[in-house]
Amino acid sequence: MSGGFCYNVPVMDLHPGLEYLPALLVQALLLMFLSRLLFRGMVAAFADRRGGGLITVLRGPGNFLHETSHALGYLIFGYRVAHIVPCLWDPRKSGVCVRGKAWSPLAFPWLADGAAALMPLVVGSVALVCVASALGITDHGSDQLGTDIGMFAAVADQFVLLLQSLDWHRWQTYVFLYAALTIGAEISPSPTDLHYAVPAVVSVAFSLAATVWVAQHASGARGVLIASADRLLPALQKLSAVWGLAIVLLMTTAAVALPVAFVIYSLRPGRR
Repeated sequence: MSGGFCYNVPVMDLHPGLEYLPALLVQALLLMFLSRLLFRGMVAAFADRRGGGLITVLRGPGNFLHETSHALGYLIFGYRVAHIVPCLWDPRKSGVCVRGKAWSPLAFPWLADGAAALMPLVVGSVALVCVASALGITDHGSDQLGTDIGMFAAVADQFVLLLQSLDWHRWQTYVFLYAALTIGAEISPSPTDLHYAVPAVVSVAFSLAATVWVAQHASGARGVLIASADRLLPALQKLSAVWGLAIVLLMTTAAVALPVAFVIYSLRPGRR
């Protein structure tokens, strides 16, 4: 995989950690797509005309995790949290987390808003993987799936194996499916979250591109960038592995839950 060239130095050859960035972007988009599918399926099957009903109860645990993920993002990036209201107590049935005052002198509101908006992708995926492991649904670690086109084949293989291995005689299977449904439906950023996340992601992307350009042109800067990337590489590898396994778990949940949701929707009287 290669990018632009300066002085015959490929951008993507600057550090192997850069190879994970496109793969992480693809994984994030897949997670968001699967999460929205699960959310829309729950809405179709269980929401009433006012947007509440049984769906508010079903998504309660996942929404609480979603909102606390926002709070964690604010705290990490230098801000206190004014208040958190999960969907169960929110009049709009959506849930809300409001940024408070900065606790750090180096806090940037646009960066904190963007990080908080995307934090459910990370926290929700980790929670999903941990729940699956604790319930014995997955008996292996989050293996590396690679950063090339082969990762899609690996995900497909793991999805088929996991779907075939679900034991419908064990209560853990049903607990996992509910946990994966309520957590998975809340992993994706909401439209409001994306409003804050996109400017931050674009800004970080431009900053990263500028840093790479400077490292290729400024004497001594390349070594600093490589040293920094060395520190980040294990975290990128772990995140890619967790997201890969989370994608498999969400695909399995969607394969089981969406047909059931469609049947419930079809049988509902006065459905929209």
